[in-house]
Amino acid sequence: MYIRYPDPICFSIPRLPEQMKSKTLSLSLFLALSSIDAWSACYDKNQAPDINYIKCKQSAEQGIAMSQYYLGQMYRNGDGVSKNLQEAINWYRKAAEQGNALAQYNLGWIYDSGEGVPQNLNEAIKWYDKAAKQGDKYAPFNLGVMYYTGSGVQKDFVKTHFWFDVGILNGNLKAKKWRDKIAKRMSPEQITEAQRLIDEWRGHQGVVVDANK
Repeated sequence: MYIRYPDPICFSIPRLPEQMKSKTLSLSLFLALSSIDAWSACYDKNQAPDINYIKCKQSAEQGIAMSQYYLGQMYRNGDGVSKNLQEAINWYRKAAEQGNALAQYNLGWIYDSGEGVPQNLNEAIKWYDKAAKQGDKYAPFNLGVMYYTGSGVQKDFVKTHFWFDVGILNGNLKAKKWRDKIAKRMSPEQITEAQRLIDEWRGHQGVVVDANK
């Protein structure tokens, strides 16, 4: 079963199939802890949530992309402020337009899943693509699934294989399992074309890692 990833840093863990829960919880905890330095200018875990909100809002309004991203998180999850998905999207978009990959991924997920907004797969693909180009490892996996299932795009095994390869290059080990499975259903010509696409991607991104390893 193909499962697209939700928000990788989410203060309230979404319901997921049992086999994914432990990985998602540990990933969320790791990212939440490891990112403290990146956003400590506006967030202090020892401060009251409303104080964190005030600090993050001030720095977000000054144009700091990471603060804008986390302000979006706060609005999305009701952390220090009342939940407001439209405000969350607004701040995600500000951060995403400055090149914040986390915000780009989250916008992709929101439009992909239709979380509080009409589902818009074109918008999902646009933001997943931007996040993938910056090294996000979940966005290319989700794109691969969309091409496999034909969600918002025409079914295409070559592009499925390609996007799973991008996920591998970006550090998503789960993508290799699914890439190898889809390869068994492809012709040699399709695999050759998928390899051409990933070689071209490496050239543009400056990636030298071998996706086959």
